[in-house]
Amino acid sequence: MAVRSVYLPVPQIQNDRIRIDGDEHRHLSVARAEPDEIIEIMDGNGTAWTAVIESAAKRETIARITQVRQIPRDPLDLTLALALVRSGAFELALEKVVEVGVTRIVPFVAARSNVSAVDRHERWQRIVIEAAKQSKHYYVPIVEAPRTFDEVIARPATSKILFAERDGGPLKSALAGSPVLYLIGPEGGWTDAETSVARGTGFHPVSLGAAILKAETAAIVGASLIRYELGK
Repeated sequence: MAVRSVYLPVPQIQNDRIRIDGDEHRHLSVARAEPDEIIEIMDGNGTAWTAVIESAAKRETIARITQVRQIPRDPLDLTLALALVRSGAFELALEKVVEVGVTRIVPFVAARSNVSAVDRHERWQRIVIEAAKQSKHYYVPIVEAPRTFDEVIARPATSKILFAERDGGPLKSALAGSPVLYLIGPEGGWTDAETSVARGTGFHPVSLGAAILKAETAAIVGASLIRYELGK
């Protein structure tokens, strides 16, 4: 069985003991974690503590630290700018792109977005944290507040990719290295104006094949292909 992960951005450590309460304690309780079980605590910024549960009470779990590690940051800086789509699809994309290895997510409103710019940051961040715990990504990705299309395309990046359902070229030749910023449009696709403006700011339209993919599927596949092409 995989070692359970616990997320504590500011762990309380005293005499080599870590106190776990709140949501993370409840997660351990629901999972029926018991004394002597080995767990891993991560702060989301590259530090991980291996620990053994000493006690599991009603309101808190106490674990004894046995090892501390500092995990190097992934050299691939991969940002997904994802047009706002219906909440279920957007949240599925969040979860899966974090598992794949996206390091930042930027929601934005596109011309054909059928969802208003609702900021559900607290829920989004919780989804990202749980996905990072599950996939053992020790640097928790950042989820930004919703932006405009113009704000997104103005961001600097070594590689700028716009995944498009038509007139897109190959991915490999469009990648110049890290950091990478890739854009996924809404369910209605990009307008001609958006594609033209993106091209003018250095974005390369790239095809994901003949099939028309849902936005959440394109976000996941895009991240996977970028990591593959860059050897990550």
